[in-house]
Amino acid sequence: MTFPLISPDWDFALWAVLIGVAGFGFWADSTRIGKQVSGIGIMLVTAMLLGNFGVIPHSAPAYGVVWSYLVPAAVPLLLLKANLRRIISETGPMLGAYFLGVAGTLIGAVIGLWILPMGSTGPDLAGILSATYIGGSMNFAAVAEALEFTEATLLTAALAADNVVGTLHILVVVLIPSVAILRRWIPSPIVETSNAPMHDEATADDEVLPYNPAHICLALTISLAISAIGYGIATALNIPSYGILFITAITLLVANMFHKQLENLHGAFETGMLMMYIFFATIGAGADVAVMIEAGVMVFIYASFIIITHLVVIVLGAKLFKMDLAEIVIASLACIGGPVAPAAISASRGWRTLVTPGLMVGILGYAIANFIGVGLASLLG
Repeated sequence: MTFPLISPDWDFALWAVLIGVAGFGFWADSTRIGKQVSGIGIMLVTAMLLGNFGVIPHSAPAYGVVWSYLVPAAVPLLLLKANLRRIISETGPMLGAYFLGVAGTLIGAVIGLWILPMGSTGPDLAGILSATYIGGSMNFAAVAEALEFTEATLLTAALAADNVVGTLHILVVVLIPSVAILRRWIPSPIVETSNAPMHDEATADDEVLPYNPAHICLALTISLAISAIGYGIATALNIPSYGILFITAITLLVANMFHKQLENLHGAFETGMLMMYIFFATIGAGADVAVMIEAGVMVFIYASFIIITHLVVIVLGAKLFKMDLAEIVIASLACIGGPVAPAAISASRGWRTLVTPGLMVGILGYAIANFIGVGLASLLG
């Protein structure tokens, strides 16, 4: 028998699995266990098991479609009803929590380099992983290229460790609000008063709106048009990887200019969440534990140390500065995973006021992480 059972080029079969795992995540959200640990956490574990036991591949063209098309299209769908007046007053605390996370990442990178035998490539790895855990995985390649890091085996190990540790980080962080002792130690009005996930803002508490294909088609048209414009601007400015920044800015402009017209548009948020759940399924599938172990356990230990230190610093800082537990969860996700993860998890947990702040600080991370990573590698070298 050859592995994986589903070949990377079996697109229909892979899409069936990805959508099936996403549906399993939605179902899990409605169960008692799922409400505690989140459907996303259960879905990540499921996808990791399918990937690492040889059922589905760790990489495939279908996954690239998710990253290239579904994720950008999902961002406007989640933000079409974002109210900037409300968000501006609430982004401040999130920004503070985010910079606590940045500090934790840098402290972990420096201390880890001192206590672990990372060798002569240690400073470069510190810079690459720090950039990854300040802005997200897209900064990994940029900093590696900027530092002219040519150790292919170590780079493979670092990338594999990033995928595995990043996935485990999401699993741990989504569990934090379920830990009673942490909720008592760091109170969270957002967690305590959050609505059940997947309810549209314009929906009455007990009202079930009919499925309206016209509304969903209109929402998708708006979303895809915004994505096209956003990536068009980014490409014209020769910064195509920052297209998500322009997509977010344009969406917020549209959402606030046409707020009254968009209030009655139903189904956009739910459609965006479906796309995000498929995205998380690909994240879990891509976490290749075997490659990580084969290429370098020490790199995995170093990456884990950075993230553990990051979590310790952000939790202690939240206690010291009286921050909301939900805010530090989303800020941590913005550091380690970029803007997509915090937006999706905020939405899935019913923390609607944190969707846009999480996305915005994640984009800030994109913008500053490359500079910080290269600067840290230069200082430590």
